[in-house]
Amino acid sequence: MQKEIFIKSKKQIENIRVSGKHLTALLRLLYTKAKAGISLIELEFIAEHYIKTNNLKWAFKGYEWYPANLCLSVNDCVVHGIPDDYILQNWDLLKIDCWISYEGWITDSAISIPIWGEVANPLGYELAKATKKWLDEAIKHIWPGKAIYEYSHRVHQIITSAGFSILWKLTWHGVGNKVHEKPHVYNTPNPEMKNIIFQPGMVLAFEPITAVNSTDFINKPGNDRNLYCKGWDLWAQREYTILITEGWYEILSWITEDLF
Repeated sequence: MQKEIFIKSKKQIENIRVSGKHLTALLRLLYTKAKAGISLIELEFIAEHYIKTNNLKWAFKGYEWYPANLCLSVNDCVVHGIPDDYILQNWDLLKIDCWISYEGWITDSAISIPIWGEVANPLGYELAKATKKWLDEAIKHIWPGKAIYEYSHRVHQIITSAGFSILWKLTWHGVGNKVHEKPHVYNTPNPEMKNIIFQPGMVLAFEPITAVNSTDFINKPGNDRNLYCKGWDLWAQREYTILITEGWYEILSWITEDLF
């Protein structure tokens, strides 16, 4: 596994940095537009306009036949939510996951937005806020030469001790030249992760995927793209693209502050 990990060059990292700056700007734009009364497909069109006007390219549309630029997942929909005519309501918990390609180099980030905040959906608000907090705490365990297992163990420990759950089968991953690169990493203390070591030049999309109670997901009949919490409970996501450096790490695409 370690030999299959793509270590990026300085030039490649510079292109990924530019990609990350654009992705961060796009996430901020989508956050300002994600209000009750807007449809998911309208958010998709806003993102498409941003990409075209900045002479960028999408990384996910057409990838493994996915039909859209954004993954927009609402409430119990875990990942891969396809934008449609659904109109956001004040109690919804929206997850926006997107990828941008600049000069062929890709970044990947996600945010969770409780529509109308804590008043409308206190549980969704708490889960989204906590998921971001857990990611920020867990990435402090990223060090060159350290086993990825220690990061995953820390994520799992923080989330479960707070009374929430991890989706066990879903992973985060390497990114840069492709949407999904090796390693594919669990947010749980999987023994496979003990043999994968953080190295300078690795670019990774760190992505805790949490739920109120569920640890597994299902498909609904007639839809093999959208994944849903098995217990039909809320889930949340936060994702940064991070470069492992000689000394520690650098976040390349991100919204690190609270948005609520």
